[in-house]
Amino acid sequence: MKKYSVLYLILFWCLINSFEINGQNANFKIEGTINVDSGKIYLNFYSDYIPSETNEIITEIKNKKFSFSGYIPESQGVFIAVDSSYISSDFVIDKGVQTIFIDIDSVRKVPVVKNKTMLEEYPNYITFYKEINAKKDLFDQKRDSLYKLYNYDLPNSIRLILDEEQKAIYNASDSVLLKYTERNPNSKIAFWVLARLMNWGYEPIFDSIYNNFSEALKKGYAGKILGEKIQNSRQLSVGQMFPSFNCQNANEENFSSRIFHKNKFTLVDFWYSKCGPCLAQFSSMRDLYQQYSGNGFEIIGISIDQIRDKKEWEDVIVKEKLVWKQYWDKDGIESRKFSINAFPTNLLIDSTGKIIDKNISMEALSEFLSSHGSSL
Repeated sequence: MKKYSVLYLILFWCLINSFEINGQNANFKIEGTINVDSGKIYLNFYSDYIPSETNEIITEIKNKKFSFSGYIPESQGVFIAVDSSYISSDFVIDKGVQTIFIDIDSVRKVPVVKNKTMLEEYPNYITFYKEINAKKDLFDQKRDSLYKLYNYDLPNSIRLILDEEQKAIYNASDSVLLKYTERNPNSKIAFWVLARLMNWGYEPIFDSIYNNFSEALKKGYAGKILGEKIQNSRQLSVGQMFPSFNCQNANEENFSSRIFHKNKFTLVDFWYSKCGPCLAQFSSMRDLYQQYSGNGFEIIGISIDQIRDKKEWEDVIVKEKLVWKQYWDKDGIESRKFSINAFPTNLLIDSTGKIIDKNISMEALSEFLSSHGSSL
């Protein structure tokens, strides 16, 4: 009789942790409510960290309710979108059943999620970040006020100050994450925060943050991928030599790092033809190129345009008068290997091929080149 009781318990556990969807087993389910009657709702995953080609699940809202089911190898960082009217901040879903409430008016906020991770850890995580989040809010208010004061046309001197203040806040936030992981090595929330930060590019502190995680997290499916991303991306950090990079110019000639040796400083600019911020910086880049290109300064553009967008890439080069050398990383395959996912991204390289700055603003670059004028 005891054997049957044990068997029953095992079967019961399997039933509550496994669901059937389209004939395949699923191990998570989200039962949701939302304050709209109908529409489509999207559950979005970090696509590189899940063993599936499907990085988005779509379902219908009916009578203010919806549900998602699927398979995840471990707890996952996700966000939810509703048509074009709403997007949430990131949160963590667990295996098994969980509930969620979405307020359509709380855009880019964490929804009310009831699962083990969000109920037990998230409040502690928010408390730990309370001070730095307050600084972020004050900075956002200051920046918004200045933009309104100058009718959204900030002087370069103020842009430079704001850029430096924002970098300082980002660095402080990374330091808080480091301290948090030291105290919470099993934190699933911190793990997915680091995975999200990697979407914006590598920072040296990420190595220490990742190393703080438990072996269980690092050896998981997503943990191994994140470790590989950090290792590869480290090659494009300040102080490193620019690595071998597979891309070609319009004549199918390969990019070579030997070009760095011909100049005192070279700006490598990663961009693509439909990137608004990329296009917006070209005016300043043209001015700097015209002023310093004859004195040891060079620019190299590397586009990550899709193969289908080759014509758009070529048209932008002509329209924007991008007279410096242009290369094409087709479909951004090479860039993704180094976690270059945010655009524009730039690297300032010296004559030895060493990276001396990353994501330098055009205002800061102008000051840098001006201060090195005698050596250019």
